[in-house]
Amino acid sequence: MAANVYAATHGMKYETNHGTFSSHTANGMTDLMTSLVMVFILLFVAFITQTSSEAQTELQGHKEDVQTALQDHLQRLGLTLEADPRDPLTLMIVIPENVLTFEFGQSRLSPQADQFLEEAMPFYAAAACGSLRDTIDSLAIQGHTDDRGDDAYNLQLSQERSLAVMVKGLEVIRAREPSAYQCFQELTSASGRGRQELIYNLDNRVNREKSRRVIFKIRLRSTEQRHRI
Repeated sequence: MAANVYAATHGMKYETNHGTFSSHTANGMTDLMTSLVMVFILLFVAFITQTSSEAQTELQGHKEDVQTALQDHLQRLGLTLEADPRDPLTLMIVIPENVLTFEFGQSRLSPQADQFLEEAMPFYAAAACGSLRDTIDSLAIQGHTDDRGDDAYNLQLSQERSLAVMVKGLEVIRAREPSAYQCFQELTSASGRGRQELIYNLDNRVNREKSRRVIFKIRLRSTEQRHRI
């Protein structure tokens, strides 16, 4: 009887100690796994931060490359290279109406517009398909109208005008810079924006003169695209 009591008592004590040991072991493993997860998260965050910083530095370098390649041309024509507020990978050359003009309400290019494209397009093609080829992902020619007329009319007119610029540009490139013709054609698209992106004065009235414009949008390759290439 006493032996049974002793055995039972010591057995309960052993089981209790064994349970305590198992509990401590489990808690220790949980703490270890939590610490490893935290270390992994911190390393991952540090890697992402470093990668993002390097990508931004590289992107800034490519923007400067484009600026350098186009600088003399833009200064001579009184144009500027601007950042697109909607896309950090896109740069814009805004061509005002007094440089790239059309007949009123039509998509026919004026003689002044023809002259501008004959000078500008071979230069753009040579740069985009030459020294900047690995930097540039695509080129978009966008037509914009003012607020007069309904949406459908303006959208169609702006599409026809942007297409007229692209067609004329390709004709000039094929004649004067034939080695860049195929490359430029593959890079470039034309689209009409109509009255969707009007420009306003400080008094919130539409600036019709500035709203009527053509924009050449230069989209740079992302870091991922350059790595795939």
